[in-house]
Amino acid sequence: MDLTTGKSRVTLSASEVGALRTAGVLIEDPRRERPRYFDGRFLAARDLIRDQQYILTREADLGRAAGSGVATGLVVSGGGSDRIEVSAGHGVTPAGELVVLPRALGLRLADVPQAEQLSARFGLGRIPQPPLRSRTGLFVLALRPVEFTDNAVGAYPTTITGPRTVEDADIIEATAVVLVPWNDDGAADALEARRARAAATIFTGDAGPLLSSNVLPLAMIALQNNLPVWIDAPLVRRELGADRADLPGLGHSPRALRLAHLLQHQLHLADAVAANGGRGFAARERFTLLPPAGPLPPGMIAPRDFTQRYFPAEMAVDFSIVPEDELPALVEEALALPPIDLAAAAETLESSSVLILAPVPRNEWRAVNARLGSQPGTRLRSLRPAAINLVATRKPLEILQQLRVPRPLPPLTPTDPADAEWARLAALPELWFVRRRNLAYRDELAGEAIRVAGQDRVGELAPRLNAFGLDTPLNRVLATATPRAALEVSSLLASPRFADSPTLTAAAIGELSRAETLDQAAVLKVAAELSAPGVGDGLVRLETTRADTVPSKTALREIASGEADWRTADAQATLATRTEIRPLAQSVLRPQPVRSTVSAPDAPAPATPVVDATVRPRSRAAPRPAAQATGSSAATSPSGRRRKASVSGTPESAPAPDAQPAAPAGAATRARRRKPASGGT
Repeated sequence: MDLTTGKSRVTLSASEVGALRTAGVLIEDPRRERPRYFDGRFLAARDLIRDQQYILTREADLGRAAGSGVATGLVVSGGGSDRIEVSAGHGVTPAGELVVLPRALGLRLADVPQAEQLSARFGLGRIPQPPLRSRTGLFVLALRPVEFTDNAVGAYPTTITGPRTVEDADIIEATAVVLVPWNDDGAADALEARRARAAATIFTGDAGPLLSSNVLPLAMIALQNNLPVWIDAPLVRRELGADRADLPGLGHSPRALRLAHLLQHQLHLADAVAANGGRGFAARERFTLLPPAGPLPPGMIAPRDFTQRYFPAEMAVDFSIVPEDELPALVEEALALPPIDLAAAAETLESSSVLILAPVPRNEWRAVNARLGSQPGTRLRSLRPAAINLVATRKPLEILQQLRVPRPLPPLTPTDPADAEWARLAALPELWFVRRRNLAYRDELAGEAIRVAGQDRVGELAPRLNAFGLDTPLNRVLATATPRAALEVSSLLASPRFADSPTLTAAAIGELSRAETLDQAAVLKVAAELSAPGVGDGLVRLETTRADTVPSKTALREIASGEADWRTADAQATLATRTEIRPLAQSVLRPQPVRSTVSAPDAPAPATPVVDATVRPRSRAAPRPAAQATGSSAATSPSGRRRKASVSGTPESAPAPDAQPAAPAGAATRARRRKPASGGT
């Protein structure tokens, strides 16, 4: 036997078959057996049936090789009232069977049989069928290959004494139209909400097969008492061979699924806008999952203040222009990105950015650019969310460090031609959005951008660390840091997450002190480790075990110097029960009580000055201004940050080395409040 040349299919001898079977290299398919005909063989009906089954199996295998879907036609449309129409066409089921409609078909939905659905969750079982006149819910209109016998002929007896009978002479292959119930466990919800949920289930790409492989889905139909409410074909319809277009399968999901999501979103959006009277709405009101690119409803950008109300407030949204003939290329590029999950956590949405595009005709491109201005960056405008106090415009690096720094927006000048042009572009009826990659986009400005922290946060950093005894460890870290790394360290420690937690601050200083070369990359690595999900939650839990205590300076210095293993303590505190958390906090943080005295404005001053045991008073005290004689309220939070009092003064005392870390100058504020009203000694 020559396996390299010769016939396309070689006939093996019995000895060759035995040798190949013994070697384990002969693969047999029991579905591909056919009768062997020879002179003198007795033929029975079962032999000819096996011959037909062999041909059908071969055709199905060839059909699956090219994929499944609609080859041509088979478009579903409403026919008025309770009728629908399906155009002529053909396709291939996932099982490889061919389904054909030789002519257009019009039918009543009440006449369409409801197919049996096998529930994978509860095992094989028949779902009770409601009366046809009251059928309500989501259904998939599909084609199913069937066959039946017809054309009866007389049959001769098979025995000498047997009678003659009548049997059907032909097997006829046909296509049946069926309605498959969509099991989404949401029968009590509105059909429009179930539509959005069905789209999220289908287009996430990880739900697996949702329908039988024996049917070819054409459209999803929402029925209310057997009347169609909406018809959505892109939800379930797929074109033949589209699932083989992006082999070897790179991307979030097959391209056919991504493209179908875009088409379905366009149809769903058009229906939602029509149902809303042509007015826009927030995306969360109608959708659960958005494609990575798609059109926008009208009126989503307010030209008065350039705010948007379509996307969640946590997402970063920019507005720009694009030549209209380049828009398809941008949409095609964005389809490689995952869809936008509107139900995701705020942290996930904050790391997502969207670019809203206004298509501009190619012949008007230069004129529009001239009206927007010639300076670099004038083709991009940031959009704030319309919701008050929900401005979230953090960049990916700022998300990493949990730092909220609002991006400055250019002021709106009504007489500015650029603002007028932006307002005109925002009012265009066909705006598109594309999801942006979290990459370092090239800036048109010459030079290099360096991010700095807000002055309000950095100004509180030094006194806060001094109050906790962490100023010396921080100075050692900054002494070995590059200028850019020092900026990143200040921004990291001034971010809200670390500013509210002295233990996390000490842990960050300890990790930074371990770096051999403290450059910007090293600081960002530490920031990434400490900002990972779940990291530091146990330390925060230890701090908040009792609201009237704060970590001791000694414990914080041990964490900052690396003597204490904060990671083990963090893991133990995360899993600790309520009864275990207090002893653990006592052993790790050795908390000190917070002593605070609040004087009422009209309360009489004590006759004798009272000095806190943790404060060393100076030999002489400067008299207070008259404005401070009435006293002012100052409170100290567990994190050590002092809330601003109505009157500020000069600290008159310094905390002892191991005193509880109140607030910067907090002890002095308490000492001042306990002096006589006259301000004397």
